[in-house]
Amino acid sequence: MKPRADWRPGLRKYPYGVRAMSAGAFWREDVRYEFSAHQIDLIESVADELHTMLREALRATVDGRALARLGVRGGVGRLLEASWNDYWAAGRLNERAGALIGRLTLAYDGRDSVKLLACNYDTPEGLFAASIIQRNWREALMGDANQFNGLHEGLVERWEELAAGMPGRGLVHLACATPDPMRESELVYLAATAAEAGIATHLLPLQSLGWDGQRFVDDEGRAASWLAKIYPWQGLADDAFLQKLRMGGMSMLSPLWCWPMSNHGLLATLWSLYPRHPNLCRAALDLEELSGCDAVTERSLFGLDDAAQRMTAHGSIVSDTGSAEYPGGRVWLETPPIFEEEGVHALLHCWIIGDKCLGMSVRESADPRVGSDAAMVPHIFRG
Repeated sequence: MKPRADWRPGLRKYPYGVRAMSAGAFWREDVRYEFSAHQIDLIESVADELHTMLREALRATVDGRALARLGVRGGVGRLLEASWNDYWAAGRLNERAGALIGRLTLAYDGRDSVKLLACNYDTPEGLFAASIIQRNWREALMGDANQFNGLHEGLVERWEELAAGMPGRGLVHLACATPDPMRESELVYLAATAAEAGIATHLLPLQSLGWDGQRFVDDEGRAASWLAKIYPWQGLADDAFLQKLRMGGMSMLSPLWCWPMSNHGLLATLWSLYPRHPNLCRAALDLEELSGCDAVTERSLFGLDDAAQRMTAHGSIVSDTGSAEYPGGRVWLETPPIFEEEGVHALLHCWIIGDKCLGMSVRESADPRVGSDAAMVPHIFRG
């Protein structure tokens, strides 16, 4: 497609558009991906099922006291179990202890193969571009087409669900480590959706979050009872912070149980629970269990979207981050068919709001890993 000379002015109609622009650093609109309504239905239903399966995999991990297999040990594991038990209370979901957003990375061949490659319920980034920039593009250039994108409305509704009837949730603090223009812009957008739900907001640098001996306080000295963060739990899960968290009673978005829901080792647990499931890749914590696979991806358990990773095919290295360390341990998975055309590889990011997939974005790159620096390009569907 011929892109707009500049997509940024189109965001000025949103009250938060200018302040959130930096979150669109990887946006590109010189191509579009077009789907049929049937394909969108397939992708949505697969994402919904995978979300439920991931939750079951974490439940099995906690019930089996197997968090150490995911590199989570000691006091962190005990607090994580408590966080999960708050959410999965007596076998019933406590939605007020649930997550705000999650994101599944899917490999889709454009026909019938949809495979889960990764999940991120901890700090999934790219939401503003997927929700607002993508919507604005469609309204400006493809007004006669549809788009799988109910993300903004879903976020507002989810904030309302999380806050309703909960003391201390009339105000949410939102934080990331600064300076970081992209994450700060994502927070601006999240704060706008919370405000639309009637929740007061306060943005601050994560390093400005203080402790007065009994509770967390913000940069103005106010108590921080509810914190939404764009910062990985891996960087927060030290004894000092977690001890204060337990004493101070601050609720977190994402809750601590979202950390293992973003652990690449959970893919191996999924495969053991649902062997030969059509939407899963063969995955294991021992390479020998993947004998006979022509294409294999080796990935660190920790690292979210920037995990250490090596992809091989028929014994030859296809792509490698070059890291000598694999934090948390390693998982191996059979690399599924990934859409490729003219040397460009594409993956889908399916966004979970609460417990439902409400939208998607397409990421593409010449690198088959399609990492966090991949371009985000728009999509539509017809029919």
